Amino acid sequence: MTKVVLSMALAVFTLLPANAQIVKNDLLKGYKEGDVLEKTVYNDKRAPINVDTWCGGFTSKPVEGSVSPTIGKALTYEGYSEAGPSITLGFPQGVKGSRVSVYSLVESGKVYSKGTYYIACLVNFSKVGTNLADFLAASASYVGGGNRGQVYVRREGNDKIKFAVGLLKERAEAPMAYDCNKTHLLVLKVDYTKNEVSLFVDPELGQSEPKANIVVTGEEGALKAGLKSVALRNRNGFKGNIGNFRFAKDWAGAIGK
Repeated sequence: MTKVVLSMALAVFTLLPANAQIVKNDLLKGYKEGDVLEKTVYNDKRAPINVDTWCGGFTSKPVEGSVSPTIGKALTYEGYSEAGPSITLGFPQGVKGSRVSVYSLVESGKVYSKGTYYIACLVNFSKVGTNLADFLAASASYVGGGNRGQVYVRREGNDKIKFAVGLLKERAEAPMAYDCNKTHLLVLKVDYTKNEVSLFVDPELGQSEPKANIVVTGEEGALKAGLKSVALRNRNGFKGNIGNFRFAKDWAGAIGK
C-alpha cells in the first residue's frame, strides 16, 4: 500500500510543473456580454496601479468620442482550454484613432524580466484595414506604453488577414494569410535570454513548443525593461473579437496543457 501511495504522489508531482507556469488566466472573470471592459482609466502615468484589472491606458491626448470596449460573444478553439466571453473590437461610427486598455499585472518590472513569457489569446476579425495595425502587446508600463512585443494585423485581399510581430523598431510579417471571420489562436512569446519576440498563429497544441511563424530579434537592450501589463489597442476600422487570454512562463501553461 505504501508503494502505491508513493507512486501516486510522484505521478501527481510530475504533473505539477506545467500547471505551475501559468501566471494569469481568466482575465475576463466576472464579466458578462454587454459589460464595459475598463473598470477605471489611468489619467496620470504615475497613478497608483490597479492590479489584475482592466483599465483605460494613460494618454496625454485622449481620442474624442472613444469609449471602453464592451464584452461580446464567447470564442472557442479546439484543443485550447481557455474559453468564455471576449472583448468586442471597433469604435462608434465617426470616431477616428485608437484607445489602449491594459490589464495591469505588477508595479515593478523586476518580476517579469528574466526568462520567457507567453501571452496567448483567441481573435476573430471580420474587418481590418489594409495597413499593419497593432492590437496586442506585452507592455513595460502598467498604465500602458513601452511595449516589448507587439502583434499586428492587416487585410490581405477581400477575405484574408495577415499577422506580424514587432520589438521596438524591428517588425516582421508572417508569410501565411488567414481567413477573416474565423477564430485564430495567437501566442506571443517574449524571450529575454535571446532578446527576441516570436508569434505563433494557429499552432499545433502539443506538449512541445513548435516552430514560431515569425521571430524578431531586437537591438541590444531592447528587452531590458520587465513586463508590467497586457495591452490591448482598439481602433476605428476594426470589427471583431479578442479574448481567452493566458499569461504564462512556458508553452504548456500558455496553451493550457
